[in-house]
Amino acid sequence: MKEIGKILTYLVAVLLCGSILAPLLYWAAHALADAGVLVVLRKYAFQKYFNRSLLLCAIALLWPFACWLGVRGKINSALEPDRHWKKHLGQGLFLGAGVMALLSVIYLKTGYYSIKAPLSPKILGLALASASAVGLLEEWLFRGAIAGLLLKSLSARAALVWTSGIFAVVHFLKPNPGIVIQDVGAWTGFTLVPHMFHQFAQPLLLLAGFTTLFVFGWTLGVAAMRTRALWMSIGIHAGLVFIKAIFSKVATRQSEALPWVGPELQIGLVPVSLLLFALALVWMWTANSEQNKASHSA
Repeated sequence: MKEIGKILTYLVAVLLCGSILAPLLYWAAHALADAGVLVVLRKYAFQKYFNRSLLLCAIALLWPFACWLGVRGKINSALEPDRHWKKHLGQGLFLGAGVMALLSVIYLKTGYYSIKAPLSPKILGLALASASAVGLLEEWLFRGAIAGLLLKSLSARAALVWTSGIFAVVHFLKPNPGIVIQDVGAWTGFTLVPHMFHQFAQPLLLLAGFTTLFVFGWTLGVAAMRTRALWMSIGIHAGLVFIKAIFSKVATRQSEALPWVGPELQIGLVPVSLLLFALALVWMWTANSEQNKASHSA
């Protein structure tokens, strides 16, 4: 409970700091727009600034969190230098991007999505930057620091369950986009906090979304545990985010069929089936790994 308490404290600190920072970011963006600089910022709702504030605070608090955990050098005692890091990273990128690309084709062919805009170098660049940042930061945090902390007092399997659950809960918390913010004040960020749990009140969305995120987190955790390194999980995570970011810009959703097809590309039981296939491939690819011989059973 001590380790889990530290993790929850970090998450609460991110939420509090993000709630304070969000109005400041919103006002700064609108001040720039009023001055004729980056006028496009005016079109974004407060929720967008709130989400970005949480991300910035999560990054800013990573180092203090690591120091609090007593991280010195290795962030996770179960991880080792990976002599085959290029191979594992490449396999992960192929798998993560491949699963999302296949899912995109399926949805386009079945009419759940349709193309709305052409692919451009700008979209590719932004998607690449987002995928790189998310893959590196989130894998360091979840499969590195958090999993390493839990492994101090839990078995490998229990740590995998807890890490996957925390990963799913954190990503399932989102401000309700239906909430309209008219006037932004110093405490407006805190008014959004209760609305971050709105998806838990929707059973079909809970089944579709939480299950997908948990299976995705489990797949990433197995990749890290069986290779005793983060490179494959970074690749899978980055590859998935890369295709998802591109698809969100060039395609638009026409319909959904919960719990099978959700409101986002990666949400639903159809993506779960593909992620389970990806999990099977991870297991096969790492079956004969030299590093896997010394790893804990996942």
